[in-house]
Amino acid sequence: MSQTIITINNRLLDSLAQIILSLSEEEYQILVEKIQHSRLGNRQEQQNIESLKQDIALGIEQLQNGQYTEYDENSLPTLTTSIKARGQERLPGESAK
Repeated sequence: MSQTIITINNRLLDSLAQIILSLSEEEYQILVEKIQHSRLGNRQEQQNIESLKQDIALGIEQLQNGQYTEYDENSLPTLTTSIKARGQERLPGESAK
């Protein structure tokens, strides 16, 4: 079975090599860019996951230390208005990135 996998992999690699060699210069550059973008995307995704884990750990610590605010039906509308206002302030900066 392992010999079959090696044979299939070799055929696949040969086919891919033939396809790559048949690409025009422009097509080749597009392929390279897509591969690089994919690698950067994976790296960024991993960084985002690590950042979220740190944020969650900090949030848990703050909860355990009593560093939070409770909201009720009277104070919740003020909170949502504040969050919306901060989001609107951030939007112009986000679109510039």
